[in-house]
Amino acid sequence: MKRLFIVAALCSAAMFSGCMETTYQNKKTNNGGSTTTTTTTTTDDNGNTTTTTTTTTTDTDSYTKKSFHSNNGKFSINFLNPPDGPIVSEETNKAGMVQIFQYVDQISNSAMYVAVYKDYPVGVITDSNTNEKLKLEASNFLKNFGAKAGSTVEERLGGNKGITFTGTCNDSIKINMRSYFVGRRYYQFGTIAANSEISDKDSKKFLSSFELD
Repeated sequence: MKRLFIVAALCSAAMFSGCMETTYQNKKTNNGGSTTTTTTTTTDDNGNTTTTTTTTTTDTDSYTKKSFHSNNGKFSINFLNPPDGPIVSEETNKAGMVQIFQYVDQISNSAMYVAVYKDYPVGVITDSNTNEKLKLEASNFLKNFGAKAGSTVEERLGGNKGITFTGTCNDSIKINMRSYFVGRRYYQFGTIAANSEISDKDSKKFLSSFELD
């Protein structure tokens, strides 16, 4: 298991969440997904018994030639290596309890690629407050890392509103993130790295590789 908390520890902060009050359940689902086996036994009028076994695999993730696909998250992105995850946690904010699904490709003790998604409760995200919520998520994320805010640029993915935002902490760790709201689902992904371990070029390539199903 990779040391997922090392960069957050360098910034003296919590892990990848836009919420200041967070409970981490330390759950992890392997990339192979979950498998359910159902056995059905039937008996006909003559007393003959037939047993049928059905195996169903759900929420499978896949990784092929650097392209990672989350079935449940409904997105693809180009991690360098198969990421750990989804790591499932919960956060409590004014909207209520929200589950967070995180994928992490940690390439060193101080550099990682991350992708996160979570679903806000129905009715919380509207077209009129999407920009405000994007900026609030970014602000809280940087505060959780004790990071100094950098630039913020508005983005679009089809008709979906988003932003790219940056930050630095401890004068050595650079944060490059992009986020979108797709309906009530919030996506955030990017790089966190110290001492230029992930170049700006590679970080931008990662951000640009994000695609929705």
